[in-house]
Amino acid sequence: MRTLLLAGGGLTHALYLANARHLLPDDVRVILVSPERFVPYSGMLPGLIAGRFRFRDCHIDLGQLCRATHTELQFGRLVSLDLAQRRAQLDNGDAIGFDLLSVNTGLQATDTIPGLAEHGMSTRPISGFLPRWQETLADLCARDRNSPANLAVIGGNLDGVEMALAVRQRLLHEENLKAPVSIHLVHGGGKLLPEFPLAAQLRAAQLLQEREVRVHPLFDVARVDDQQIYTDHHQHLPMDSVIWCVSGQTGAWVKTSGLALTDRGRIQVNAHLQAVNHPFVFAAGAVASVTGGPEPGAAASLALRQAPVLAANLARALAGEPLRRYKPGRRTLSIITTSNDYALARYGNQVWGGKWIERWKYRRDRKVMASFPRA
Repeated sequence: MRTLLLAGGGLTHALYLANARHLLPDDVRVILVSPERFVPYSGMLPGLIAGRFRFRDCHIDLGQLCRATHTELQFGRLVSLDLAQRRAQLDNGDAIGFDLLSVNTGLQATDTIPGLAEHGMSTRPISGFLPRWQETLADLCARDRNSPANLAVIGGNLDGVEMALAVRQRLLHEENLKAPVSIHLVHGGGKLLPEFPLAAQLRAAQLLQEREVRVHPLFDVARVDDQQIYTDHHQHLPMDSVIWCVSGQTGAWVKTSGLALTDRGRIQVNAHLQAVNHPFVFAAGAVASVTGGPEPGAAASLALRQAPVLAANLARALAGEPLRRYKPGRRTLSIITTSNDYALARYGNQVWGGKWIERWKYRRDRKVMASFPRA
């Protein structure tokens, strides 16, 4: 009996199990390792924060999925990898041997900003962010009309813009909120959405202004305490709550794994999503970077593109067949949701905006979630 170990319950692995588990021969044992039973579909996070979706609308039940696909589910996190022995060590003390390994563990919160863990909340991982967001919302609702609050969203990227708009939308419709809350979008760059065309940057800035979100460019957060955020240049802003949306980092085990890594600590994979120095290891999602390709983009879109290739190649690798190539594409579709029945879409240098984009994305997300078994 051969073993395929799926490390991480990310969307790429979930899509693989839902749509391609049946491609494997009967002599292959499949084990999925995840710290949680319920994992979020990140593309629907802004809608969840804004109050449009419920928890069950945008979370995948890995327990149900594994039962439906005859997959063993083990709860835990990887803490080390022995590539010579093909053995993975988990934080619960278990060790799992494997013939083939696929990594889809995503990114973790950064640990380089003093005070962030104590006085702020990172959106990575989402499972850790959601309860802290609920606590923050309850704290804001407990304030009276004479106790105004400031909430900072850190990050001028797509995640930061979407989060700021989603928080604003939620607070506008929160019946128990009495205190005025100012939303601030803080980022270290000179432009919002630096990876987007100018037309998208200008429209996003306009939307933020319309929703009364104050934007603070060139404010590179270096430290956080319980009352303020600071730069290294003696700038500071009073803040009661901080949401960190800047890109995270790979787990500590990745750095000591012996896998070839990029300068940013991602697992370096080839056009087949194989680790460049260990062909029995595959990796997908934000934890990996394809040689010669662009840096990973939005997590949900990336998973939808990579899942079919990963599924085909896991089956082909076990069968000893030629592998399928993954083409990252220099032009990919990116969608910015505003949590108010409006969205922006970017494909290459083309930009569109309208309610029809939001409706299209809503249908696509619902279709993705419908592919998973429900309790």
